[in-house]
Amino acid sequence: METSNILPSAFPPSPILSPPIGFEKAKKVPIKPQKKQPKAVDKTNPRIDGVAKPKQSKSRNVDPENTGQSAVNAANHDTTTQNRFENAQQDDQIEEIIRLPEATDDNLVRWPSPSNSQSSVSSESPLSEADVYSFPKMSSRSPEMLLLRFDQQTCGILSVKDGPTENPWRTAIWPLAQDSPALYHAIISMTAFHTSKNRQKMRYEGLVHMRNSINCLESGIRNSSIRVDAALATTLALAFSESWDRHISTGIAHLRGAKVMIRTALAEASNKTLTRQEIQRLRFLCSTWVYMDVIARLTSVDSDDTTDFEYALNASVGPLERQQEVDPLMGCASTLFPLIGRVANLVRRVRKTPKNSINIISQANDLKKAIETWDTPNYFEAPEDQTSDIQHSLDTAEAYRWATLLYLHQAVPEIPSMSSEELARKVIVYLLKVPLSSRAVIIQIYPLLAAGCELASNEDRAWVEDRWAAMMRRMLIGNIDRCWEVVKEVWDRRDADDSEKARLALRTVRSPQSKGRSTRGQLIQERPRTGLDNDGAASSNARGSQMARDVPANGMRRRSSESIEDLDFERTVRGRLHWGGVMKDWNWEVLLG
Repeated sequence: METSNILPSAFPPSPILSPPIGFEKAKKVPIKPQKKQPKAVDKTNPRIDGVAKPKQSKSRNVDPENTGQSAVNAANHDTTTQNRFENAQQDDQIEEIIRLPEATDDNLVRWPSPSNSQSSVSSESPLSEADVYSFPKMSSRSPEMLLLRFDQQTCGILSVKDGPTENPWRTAIWPLAQDSPALYHAIISMTAFHTSKNRQKMRYEGLVHMRNSINCLESGIRNSSIRVDAALATTLALAFSESWDRHISTGIAHLRGAKVMIRTALAEASNKTLTRQEIQRLRFLCSTWVYMDVIARLTSVDSDDTTDFEYALNASVGPLERQQEVDPLMGCASTLFPLIGRVANLVRRVRKTPKNSINIISQANDLKKAIETWDTPNYFEAPEDQTSDIQHSLDTAEAYRWATLLYLHQAVPEIPSMSSEELARKVIVYLLKVPLSSRAVIIQIYPLLAAGCELASNEDRAWVEDRWAAMMRRMLIGNIDRCWEVVKEVWDRRDADDSEKARLALRTVRSPQSKGRSTRGQLIQERPRTGLDNDGAASSNARGSQMARDVPANGMRRRSSESIEDLDFERTVRGRLHWGGVMKDWNWEVLLG
């Protein structure tokens, strides 16, 4: 990856991250060892050869207690003038320093001036050639270093393809930020929070820039001085910033605001002619919002059951036809995400009701058929990024599909399905096909969480733990750490539940009163089971039907690929042994992306 051109005097130029408006390239002045004649000095001009020089005060050599020294000062005037000539001669050997023009608009981004850095030069303290060409020393919290991290690190976890010209955060969003203070501060804030895991002080910088971004965004919307695509990009960056800062928030408030901006942007796009770059940028912003909105619905308790993600994804923008290319965040699963969003809406309805109605079961059955018949397109354009293989994105899309079937089964177990364990193993098989070196790993949080909680053996859990550890090291965002904590809590709760069941079952078998009447242990084991009614009648019939289907003629029990699983109520989406139940108990809404 090429280094971004944050300060032209500090970093080599890059065709991707161009310098903001107001920067000009430095003019290199070769150092000439031969002696030069002194130049005539304009005493009214405070600059010599492009280097700002402090003005000489008229009373600099005057002693306030002895005004008779004025004659001595006049006599030394020639000596002072000669010294200034000598300093000017030394300045001729110093490379010209870039200066910023004075900003006249308060809304302009205040880019740091190199004249305040340690590499600045004054005529009174000339630097050596080594000092002039040395790398400038900048704080890790400076905007320059944060922009460098945005280019080299943060962009890489926001897209599954990060080739020289294919990451939209670098090629489409950053150029927009050079004219938008709100978007600029949002990008800096997002990068600071991304860096704060290893540098806690960066969180303060992130909060400062987030506040500045929100203020600029509100002012721009109120005054109609901000472009709608810049406002939309700002809102999405703020949503990422909030989720990376708090770790237990999806940034749902920002996503609601972005939904309004999506409709406004698409309406404007239908009434005017857009350039190719504007069309591609708007499509990217729409797909990014769809990804974030659908992923946020998986854990958010918000009651919004709209399907705006379908409108945003399928809206026609401009004359260009939608090409079959790997989406920066949805990968090869762009057409699957509307189905995932519908499943998330249905699951939220299930959590709010004590039992599943006929309508819920019917909708779940239709969604299950749609997901099972979904398939990826036959052709995708190969990314430039060598670490982003198309097959890895296809395998990740299949992992999303099976994880969504698992999620749906745990919400509506009344419809015939593979068991939770079988569905989870389907997910894991597709995840392990993707090596950790692949960039597709950055979007595997949701399927790994959904499937990892269902594994019970120590060997399987060890693989899941290693996978989480590798993702935490690579991405350095706190919501992955919170997901791993949720998985461990689910394992602990289920292990404790299994141990309690085994203890009660053993005590029941050994009890002399176990024959003829129910014992306390048996009553405790009779938990509410999943079914049409809470009285257990439907569940009992389902268990009987399942046993009849699963027991072959030879009496050996077999597992059917499609059956009604006798799923423990506590392991459904309503129960405390599900990852959704853990997040509910902890009041968490982790962004699974």
